[in-house]
Amino acid sequence: MTRNEAKPKSLNRDQLVVEELGTELMIYDQRRNQAFCLNQKAAFVWQHCDGKTTIAEIAAEMAKSLSEPIDVAVVQFALQGLSQDGLLETSTFTPFVAEGITRRDMMQKIGVRAAVALPLVTALMVATPKAHASGKYDRDPWKDRGHRL
Repeated sequence: MTRNEAKPKSLNRDQLVVEELGTELMIYDQRRNQAFCLNQKAAFVWQHCDGKTTIAEIAAEMAKSLSEPIDVAVVQFALQGLSQDGLLETSTFTPFVAEGITRRDMMQKIGVRAAVALPLVTALMVATPKAHASGKYDRDPWKDRGHRL
């Protein structure tokens, strides 16, 4: 099987809370108490990871949906980020993009114009309920610094 024939699968949605926010997607993993924000392209890729659709097919569908050319490398870059953040079933995708590839590397590969809209997965820290109840959670981080917002 070539890299573009892989059929990645997103995590089971039973353990996730998924909210669409305009063109972005917010995913909260209840098991790990971690949230992720996916931009439009990363969200598109994640939503099409059904275990049946190949990487090449995801790229073709994205190009059709967004009415712009999409390089398969863009989908692979999104899959790498999704995989690193644990949003894909591990048995369905092995990163084909060189480990540790950066947005800068992708910009050089696919061009600056295309890189402006690279898929982006942002992990967010979520405070546990205990942190709020313990009083260690500071609602006003500026109060002891002489600043007021």
